[in-house]
Parts: sequence; structure tokens; C-alpha cells
Amino acid sequence: MGCAQPAPTNGVPPSPYELPYDSLPDKRRVWHGKPGSREEGLGRLALLTPDVVAEAARSCIKTGVRVSLNWDLTKLDIANFNRAPAQHHITSLLGGAGFDDVYIFNPQQSSQWDGLRHFSAPFPTPENPSRRLFYGGTTAMEISDRSSHRIGIHHWAKEGICGRGVLLDYVAYAEKHPISYSALSNHAVPLRVLRQIADDQGIEFRRGDILFIRIGLTKEWDTQMSPADKQAYAQSTDPQHAGVEGTEEMLRWIWDEGFAAVAGDAVSFEVYPPQKAYLGVDGSEVPGFFMHEFLIAGWGLPVGELFDLEELSRKCRDMGRWEFFVTSAPLNMPGGVSSPPNCLAIF
Repeated sequence: MGCAQPAPTNGVPPSPYELPYDSLPDKRRVWHGKPGSREEGLGRLALLTPDVVAEAARSCIKTGVRVSLNWDLTKLDIANFNRAPAQHHITSLLGGAGFDDVYIFNPQQSSQWDGLRHFSAPFPTPENPSRRLFYGGTTAMEISDRSSHRIGIHHWAKEGICGRGVLLDYVAYAEKHPISYSALSNHAVPLRVLRQIADDQGIEFRRGDILFIRIGLTKEWDTQMSPADKQAYAQSTDPQHAGVEGTEEMLRWIWDEGFAAVAGDAVSFEVYPPQKAYLGVDGSEVPGFFMHEFLIAGWGLPVGELFDLEELSRKCRDMGRWEFFVTSAPLNMPGGVSSPPNCLAIF
């Protein structure tokens, strides 16, 4: 599937999100809306129009069965990148007549949506060859200024992230073929495999879909890793994460299929660290890309990581369907960088 070239309406140029990938004037900078506007803050979520969401609800909600996609806030209990574990304090209220609780946590240390303030991309100039910008051309100085809420997560919180979700279960595919790998390695999943999984599962993508890819990190962390294994990962100076290949064909596919958001149970969705090159089908090398720089900083696309997809996978397999309605309510924090997904799949 792909996007047909749209025609201007009443002389108004089409939204850049309506253009096919190969027609984008600048594939690294698809910035939409005026600085500070709702349109800029939504980014790619602009694809989730009321019509798209209503059709997703009509076609996906059949049984009312619900599955949470939120991993415990205590996970990763031992995280890399110097991320501290969550703290949860329970405090007495009115002399023990009731209780409050206090949460101190970094959303990046468990299930989270990466907001548009999370990652930047290089936009060098002769005067500043190391310049990096966030979505819309937002600067690090603007984000550090707490009075500025530009491209904050609160834009997503106003309407939530709701629509048709589809799951590509790479863990099940790897078990079937068989393919042996660790979710904490630089194992890269190529596009041809994702397409094969979609064919095997009978998935036909629709514009505005929310794509989930099961890599197996939460399963490995919860059932296979010892405390020593987790500590070794947290202390590693060269952490590795399995994920999708960072290639241009992967970028083109994500764009042209019209995904409104992508998510998975991997630490970084794409393979990490970014690889300089990958082997193509014919054995030749193709260049690698750091996809966060395109997806988040370039396109305004929400990227979800460390979602708990284990029960979702079981429900999809038992029901013989890999589509479901997604409802996600990011925290309404003005100027927020990221958020727990507060996400449910409804069948």
C-alpha cells in the first residue's frame, strides 16, 4: 500500500502528511503547523481524525475484552543510560484516616511514549556544524525554558492516542522458523520479515493505524534474566537493543503505510546502537539511518517503547485476529517530554 499524490484543494497545498515518501521535499524535515500551534504539537497524530477513530471503533470492538499494554512502573527496575528506578511513597492522611501516594519516576524507565521533545536531529550550519533541532525547529533552549510549552506532550493528552492497533508478532515468527536472538543484542528485524508476518497474520494496513511490534524484551526481562544479568545490562557502556532495521526502505514503509504512531516492547523500537549499514536481499550493503532522528524530530511520529505485549499476543493468537482498538491517555503535563502510555487494547 502507499499514498497517492494528492491534489491541492481550493488552491491550498496538501498537508505534508498526505504526500508519498518519495515526493517529500525534505525527508528529514516534515514539519507541520505554526510554531507553538496545536497542529505542530500533534505532529503525525493529525492522521487520527474523528472519522478514522470512529471507523476503528466500529471495526475493532466486537467482544469488549480489554488488555492493558502497560508494563509495571517498577520496570526496568535496573535501567541503562543512568535512569533511576521508580519511587512510590505512601503517606498517611488525617492521622491515618486515609492515604496519599507520591510517585517519582522517569517515564523512559518503563512503558512510555517518546514525545516530540525527547529527541533531536542534526541540522548543521556553516556557523554551527553541531546544531541539532527538535520537531518544528524547536531548540534545546526552548525546551529548557520551563515557561515554553512548545511541542509538549500535553498536545497529545488533549485528545489521546486512539485508533486501530495492529500487532506484528516477531517473537512468534522467530520461534516458528526458528531464529535465535536476545532482545538485548543488536539483532535487527528487516522489512521483508515484517511484511511476511503481516501476510501470515492476514493484516491489511489502513491509514492512521497504530503499529505494534513484539520483539520480546519484557518477556526476556521478566522470565529469563537473573538479577546479575540485569545489573550487567544497566552498567554496560555499550548497551544493545534488538529492534527494526534502520533503513530507508523501513522509513518509506512506515511513512507510506500511513502509520499514526509506532510502538513495541523493545527498549528503543529500532535496533540500537544505530548501524552504519545493513545487508540487502541481494547481499549488497545499504546505508543505515538513526530512525529516531526521522520519526520523532523529522516527522512528529510518536514512538512507544517497553510496552507490555505479552497478554496482547496471547489474546490475538487465541482470537485469531491481530487488530484491536487502542486507547491511550498520555499525561497532561504542559511541556512534558514523554509519558506512560496508560494504554488499553479493546477487542
